[in-house]
Amino acid sequence: MNRLRLQQGGRVPTEQRSRTDLIVTALITVTVLLLVLGTWFFSDSRGTSRTEAGPGEAVAAPSAADAPPENLDEIWRTHSLPSDSGEPVLVDGTAVVRDGDRVSGVSVDDGQEAWSYSRDRELCGVAGNWGRVVVVYRGPKGCSDVTSLSASTGRYQDTRSALGSTDVRFFRSLDHIGVISDDRAELWRSDLVRTVETGHVEAPVKADVQPLDGCRFTSAQTRKDLLAVLADCDREDGKSTVSLQVADPEESSEPETTHEFTVPPDAELVGIAQEAAVIYVHGNGRRAADADDYAGSRFQVLHSDGSFDQHPADPSPTLAHLADGKGDDPFTAATGDLPHHMTWFNGDRLIGFGPTNLEPRFSVPALGSGAAMAGSLLVPVPDGIAVADWDTGSVERTVPVDRGDYDGPVSLRVQGDVVVEQRGDDMVALRQRP
Repeated sequence: MNRLRLQQGGRVPTEQRSRTDLIVTALITVTVLLLVLGTWFFSDSRGTSRTEAGPGEAVAAPSAADAPPENLDEIWRTHSLPSDSGEPVLVDGTAVVRDGDRVSGVSVDDGQEAWSYSRDRELCGVAGNWGRVVVVYRGPKGCSDVTSLSASTGRYQDTRSALGSTDVRFFRSLDHIGVISDDRAELWRSDLVRTVETGHVEAPVKADVQPLDGCRFTSAQTRKDLLAVLADCDREDGKSTVSLQVADPEESSEPETTHEFTVPPDAELVGIAQEAAVIYVHGNGRRAADADDYAGSRFQVLHSDGSFDQHPADPSPTLAHLADGKGDDPFTAATGDLPHHMTWFNGDRLIGFGPTNLEPRFSVPALGSGAAMAGSLLVPVPDGIAVADWDTGSVERTVPVDRGDYDGPVSLRVQGDVVVEQRGDDMVALRQRP
């Protein structure tokens, strides 16, 4: 007998569902729910906690100061771990605060938190560039879970996840963020796409395209289209190798070398220009007498055309260990890109290099890296902040700063009329009294 029965009006009722139909429907529903819950349980979102700046709460970029300060008072402070170079991370009016595995953005104007971001993983490092904050967490493939956030709001911008090294340190320029570990270095552009990798590649597409594979990387610098890396490649004479490479080669996995230098083993990269890099050579720990002294402490400027220049250098306390061999971790120089100079803090002096040929032009006693403000160079010193001529390094006056009992290194950066100091694990903001 036909299961469908004609009713009044000729309409056919819905087919009756059997017990089997109900069971199958229930199983499908449970399966879908389990898939959704499983996807959420194992996703990155489950272990992520974040807040964004609400309407009207975004951090505003500050206006440039009209003049260097005459006095300075503390306006706020917070606990925050320093960057790999020891400096505070500041981006367009936002101070990036790192507390354990949590990162937050606070306004340099008043210290108020605008956004935060954290994950249930170890934070490998933080860098700032392009109006963004780049955070790197340790994942199952190394320090390779990368997210960029808007510095003003904390909103997601870009992400990347790839094979990475277990321990990394960060370096940067206006164009790239770089990552160095003991066996490789790589650069990322603003969308976090890798532009070049050099050294060991876990799964190479082509063989024999990485001339530094197997070398131990100890320092790296980048500016514009130049990447410089210094590596120990187990040469019989014990010397190291500096490779000057294109920062954006045609293929990111195939480095393009412009020139390669053999350098003393007691050397590290401390500065870079568009077509040259400068290394510090520790030597015997005494300032070299002249450009022909190959025994004392000195700078060697390595040019892309294969030439090099040599200059005497004040001995660096930061790199004094080079006399006994390199350390276990890559070295990250505390450098600065000022309007008329590249700078490096050597442990007790701020060195100013010419922006093109990297010849040393001045040397100022300091507690850490300095920054430009309203046509002057601000340098942290024991009594406060020295205001110096940014062309000659000549100190014009010192603005007193009360640092209490703290007597360690101090690195500073400037945002508008606010001076931000990194004092160990504390970030302190200063401003001139009205």
